[in-house]
Amino acid sequence: MEKKVQNRIQGQALMEFVLGLMVIFSFFFFFIRMSALFAVSNFIHYATFMSARAYSSGSVDPDTREERAREVLDSTVTGKFKSLITAVDEPLIGGGPYFSANQATDFWNQGVSFPFKAKLSLHPFTPKDQAIEMELVSESWMPTNPTRQECLQEKANIRQNTGAQEVEWDNGC
Repeated sequence: MEKKVQNRIQGQALMEFVLGLMVIFSFFFFFIRMSALFAVSNFIHYATFMSARAYSSGSVDPDTREERAREVLDSTVTGKFKSLITAVDEPLIGGGPYFSANQATDFWNQGVSFPFKAKLSLHPFTPKDQAIEMELVSESWMPTNPTRQECLQEKANIRQNTGAQEVEWDNGC
């Protein structure tokens, strides 16, 4: 009788150890995954900032400006980190959510917005449909420099208004 009790106690200890180990591994892998997600999100924020910076710097015309911003974002984010994130929509490049065409008052509300989804699971064997899905957005808005086309147009407007007066520009136009 005592041998049966002893075997049951040993079996119970083994089961408690295995279950406890599963809990510890679950938390360990959860924090590893969460750390990787934070690192990737931080990189995406940096990529969005660099894309907005490419957009805000002067260029020949508005189409070239948007094309350069898209190239920077595509080269840094697209196709990478597939196991951690997925893009939700096309990134918004150009005017922000409250943008108006009045460049004099709304030059700051231009840049890049990149929406993406991230999945977070408690342990690595969680089915994909049971993972926590978070919808995140990385945005970077900054003032834009005038394009070469806009600069030359403004220069022509001033020359027309001042009566053929030659104007010296100190802004790289």
